[in-house]
Amino acid sequence: MTTNSTIISLLDNSTLIITTDQPGFSGKETMCSYPTNFTEVDYISTYIYLLAIPTICVLGACAAVMCIVVFTRKQMRSSLNVYLAGLSVFDLILLSFSALIFSPLQGCVLQGHGDTAVCHFFWRSTPWTLPISNIAQCGSVWTCVAVTVDRFLAVNYPLHSKIWCTPRRAATILFVITIFSIVFKAPMFFELTNDDCGRLRTSFLRDNKYYKEYYVTFGYLIALLLIPWTVMIILNVFVVKAVHKAYKIRRSMQGGKNNQEEKDRRNSLRCTLMAIAMVLTFLVFNIVAAVNNLAETVFEVSLGFWSPIGNLLICLNSASNIVIYSLFGARFRQMCVLMLCGRQSRWMEWLKVGRYPAQSMVSDWDGRDGTTRKTSLDASTALLSARSSRRWSKRSQSGAPNQTATRKDTVIYTSAQNRLSLQSTPS
Repeated sequence: MTTNSTIISLLDNSTLIITTDQPGFSGKETMCSYPTNFTEVDYISTYIYLLAIPTICVLGACAAVMCIVVFTRKQMRSSLNVYLAGLSVFDLILLSFSALIFSPLQGCVLQGHGDTAVCHFFWRSTPWTLPISNIAQCGSVWTCVAVTVDRFLAVNYPLHSKIWCTPRRAATILFVITIFSIVFKAPMFFELTNDDCGRLRTSFLRDNKYYKEYYVTFGYLIALLLIPWTVMIILNVFVVKAVHKAYKIRRSMQGGKNNQEEKDRRNSLRCTLMAIAMVLTFLVFNIVAAVNNLAETVFEVSLGFWSPIGNLLICLNSASNIVIYSLFGARFRQMCVLMLCGRQSRWMEWLKVGRYPAQSMVSDWDGRDGTTRKTSLDASTALLSARSSRRWSKRSQSGAPNQTATRKDTVIYTSAQNRLSLQSTPS
């Protein structure tokens, strides 16, 4: 998301804003005039702000709501999922307010900045929507930092991380990030205001040179670029090295692939890879906006069409997180399909069987109540269990002596590979 200086630069270029140092400005205007000022149409900005960003924001907002619902379920309770739920909330706010800022802005430009409903909506809403979107931007940046630290501790200190990285502590850190973002971006609520005719103008605070120099420039550079980006890049280097080392150890351990410890290690590595992909995507998609903000705040230079491209990439990053969660999170995929399609959907069978060919769904027959239980087993185990169930069913139907339908075939399997025993339990 662009900073406030970027929006003001866009407004200055579109002559939509009135600054306090303009000749003849007195702070009180009784005669309102809205001169029509049609400029050359910027097709890149028009397509991005009126077509691409609204579409991405709508789809991304729906995806963010889905992520919030999934990550807040009891089955998904973990420190990482708490951070991802908070990040989804920030993404939802960012996408919603981006559509409310950029689309009316470009619509007002196309209408010649005149006395229209679109322009009045943009003038009246921007002093509130712009700070809120920047609060969400700040919160998303520091939530990505929290995700990076969480994965760094989980990979490098796996035993201690179970004590340090708890869901309750993650919720507390997320609350601190929210409070910090609100306090840090609170002055932006006083940067823009409306004159007596409703037109947008900068406030005396925004025109103060010390405010521009220390808060707008250095505050953005230190709090949103230098510190968080440095922490994310350095810690991710250590995390990537640790993951590479863990995969080497996993390939060398051929005898214990199916024990619970190895399963937990695979889940931890998968979550770590998801966090790495999410953070790297964040850095790549935000680099254009970061360069634009540096050029505007430090060098006071506008990069033209790169500004709408940077805003588009920010929205695309917030909307595409669900793709990363789906690629790396098997449980996340199952929860989404379960919520959208139901438990009996073919997609659920595909996720359970098709994605993992070594797994098969079999039915164990209980002779006492005539019901069946579905159990997920190894392929060879499932074949043996199915044959046993058919044999017992034939015996019961043929009326074999000393055999009654009071037998229960229970499949018992341990962590050892392909180990199976059939236990006959009398009624």
